[in-house]
Order: sequence, then C-alpha cells, then structure tokens
Amino acid sequence: SIACRQSIRYVERHGSTAAASLESIMSSLTKSGSHYSHSTDDGAQSPGGTLSLTGRGMTRSNSIAIMRDSVLWIGEQAQTQFLDRNLEAHNADDGSAQMSTSSFSSARQLMPSYNSFDGDLKHTIRFQVIVWSISAPDVKTHRVSMKFRVTLFWNDPPPLRRLDGVEQKRKKIQQFMWVMSGRSTACKKKMSDSPAELLDVPPISILNADSFDIIGAPTIELLKEDSRLYRWSCMYKAQLHQNEISCNDFPHDEHDLCLKLGVISQRQPGGRWDRRKWKVGLANESDTQGSIRIPYGLLVDQVKIPEFYHDKDGLNFELDPLTHGSAFQNVKDRDYCLAVKLRVKRNSGYYDKNIMPLLSVLNLVSISILTQDADNDFQRSLLALNIAFVEVGLRMALDSHLPSVGYQIKLQRILNFFFYSILAIVLESSILKLLIENEICSISFTRKIDLVMVIFLLLNQAYLSLIYTSFHGLRQTTEKYVG
Repeated sequence: SIACRQSIRYVERHGSTAAASLESIMSSLTKSGSHYSHSTDDGAQSPGGTLSLTGRGMTRSNSIAIMRDSVLWIGEQAQTQFLDRNLEAHNADDGSAQMSTSSFSSARQLMPSYNSFDGDLKHTIRFQVIVWSISAPDVKTHRVSMKFRVTLFWNDPPPLRRLDGVEQKRKKIQQFMWVMSGRSTACKKKMSDSPAELLDVPPISILNADSFDIIGAPTIELLKEDSRLYRWSCMYKAQLHQNEISCNDFPHDEHDLCLKLGVISQRQPGGRWDRRKWKVGLANESDTQGSIRIPYGLLVDQVKIPEFYHDKDGLNFELDPLTHGSAFQNVKDRDYCLAVKLRVKRNSGYYDKNIMPLLSVLNLVSISILTQDADNDFQRSLLALNIAFVEVGLRMALDSHLPSVGYQIKLQRILNFFFYSILAIVLESSILKLLIENEICSISFTRKIDLVMVIFLLLNQAYLSLIYTSFHGLRQTTEKYVG
C-alpha cells in the first residue's frame, strides 16, 4: 500500500509519462510477492505452510495485478479525470502553489496587510491643488472666492479575487469608466451597461468653505494597474472663510489666503479610511508622471487678484493638525488636514501716489501759516480752518472707499493726526494772541514759540510719513510680490 501511494503521488506529479516506470515498479513488486509466497519466516518449507503461504501469495499476486491495471489506467488518464478529481486534495496535501501548468493556478489572492506594500504603495491620500482664480478678499465678511481643482491620488488595496487568463482578456476588450456616485463612492460602469464594480473614494471636505459649487463632473481614472494607483479630480468654486484677515495696516495690509482640505469622514479606528493607516500627504512625481512642474500643486500663471499682489513663490503647503474631533487623540493617532496658503499684499498705489502727497502738502501749507506774527490771529486761524475743511471733505470721500470695519485702520489714524496738527495751529495762534493782548509776552518771544511749534509739527509729519510708507513693506512689494 505504501508503494501504491508513492506511485499515485508520482503519477500526479508527472502524468502519463510515468506509465513505463510504473510498469517496472509493478513487476518488481510481483517478483517480491511470489518469492515471499514460497518462504516462511524461518526459511523452512512444510506442506501446510506451503499451502497456506501459497494461497496468500496468490491473493497478493491478484491484488498486484489489479493494482498494475489501475496504475496503467491512471497513467493514461491522469491529465483528465484523476487530476480533476484529486486537485483540491493534492493542493491541501502538498501546500504547493507552484505548478507547471497555468490552468491550475490559484484562483484567489489574499488582501495584503497595510504593512506589506512596497515603498511606492504607501497608505497615503495624496493631494494636488491647482488654483485657477481668486477674487479680492472681503475684509468685512472675512471671505474670499476661489476657483481651484483638487486631485487625489491613492493606491487602492487589491481585490480578493484574481481573474484568470480568459477573464483578463475579456476585461481588456471591454470598455469601462469610473463614475462618481455621491461624494465617497465611484461606480465602475461599462460604456452602456449597469455598474460592474464599486470603488471607495476618499470623501474630501473643504473645511473652511461657507459655500461651494462643483464645476463639471468629478473624474476618476486608474493610472497604474499593477499598483492600483487611482486619480480623482474635481473643480470647485467656493466661498472660503478667512479667520485671520485684518486690515489694521490698510492700505499696506497683507493676508494669508487659506484653503483647508481634509478627509474627516470614516477616519475613526476601524473605518474605511482609518487615520492610523491612511495618512494625508502631498502628491509626488510618481503620481503626476511629470505632467506638472510642481507635483502637489501651483498657482496658474495668469491668476490676478484685483487690488492685490501675490507672493511670487506661489502657494505654500502645510499639514496642520485638526483641532476638532476627538479630544483624546494622542500624537500618534492625530489627524491632519492640508492647508494651502497664498500670501497677498494690497496694491496701495492709489493712496501712495494720490492721497498721501495731497495731505502732506496741505499739512505743510498749514505749517507755513506760522510765519505770520501771532498778532494776526484772525488771518492765521482763518487759513488753517479753510485747510481743515478741505481735509474734512477729502476724509469723507475716502471713508466711503475704506474698509467698513469696527476698528481704526492705519490710514484713518494718519488722517486724524494731520487734522489734529491743523487744529493745533489754530489753538496755538489763539493762545499767543491772548498773551500779546495781556502784555504777558512780546512779539519777539511769540516768534520763538512759533519756531518751536513749526519744528514739532515738521517732526510729527515726518513721523507720520514714515509710519505710512513703511519702507520695509514697499521693498517687499517690489522684491517678493507680483501682480
């Protein structure tokens, strides 16, 4: 029986080519069986023993003959009925998945663990952001309108089942496309058929959007079949809330316009996009295949922001920790979002070249009034108040174009100090007139007081001019910003 099992194993491995070898094995078994039938354990022969052993030998000879016929049948039919019937038991017995013929290859493939991927198959959801247009920021409502395209790259785990050669050939011939079904699922559809397969898509969220519209339809594409690299892309137009917008330094204010993207759905432990396994990252050249200069995104060259310059270095990408969600997240399990920032600076040319020169000249004219003696109080005060009324009219015209906020901006502070200097001239003239009439001081002494007043007002104007111009800010406008 041991020789029979070994022969069957041999046939299973080598098929019909082993028939001749099995023939010689069976003949050797027959000779050993006949020799055993004529021998006793002690080498003696007796009539009773001979009769008994001979009967047993005949029985064994008949069994061996039947076995030989069966093995010959096996050798002839091994490639058909026998192997078909014993394939499953053979795989379970040997545990071997390496066979010479491809028709008996394994029909299943176990899904690998998260740690078994190659270096280029990391479990990351990789972002690419391309900004197409940006409107002027609204500093009152802290909002900005932005048109941008978001592209996601990820390596989807392989399916549980591997297609055989026939199915793979048929699949290549058929035409499929991925169509978004909702926000977090895509359907694989034939060109004119019902869905053939479902694909999980990372449900992207615009974290600082007050409202948004989708332009066109999202697209999804399989880029690499071997690594199952998918690309999902969608164009948005969104109203983005900006928490850090402030115009304290108007008209030289600078802002970081921010777009926050993330995946916050199904990120809990055990979820489809478990934050412990799927990390947020930036796209690389392997994802984009060299189709874009900066793999993770850029600002389109023709982008112009009304009334603003933007940083010539373009977009700044940061991974910021999410501040909402579970309060018990440790550093290892902390979730992150992508913050895309663009530094912008207001174009202050209108105020620098039209408003401030006019105000400065008016203020210098008001200072020149002090060249008259203090006993001409009426003339000095009348001229100063006329200049003050001009500045009041100019101020009212400017306020209608200044940001309507609940705090005082830089330009308003400077306009106020210019106005205060003119009123100070009127007040100084009235006091000196009173001192002269009461003979407390002479005209020559009042001239010295006027000289001190002129020096003080000139220093005040120089200080206000330095505060407004902010030479460091102007240098940054010419060197770091474009628009």
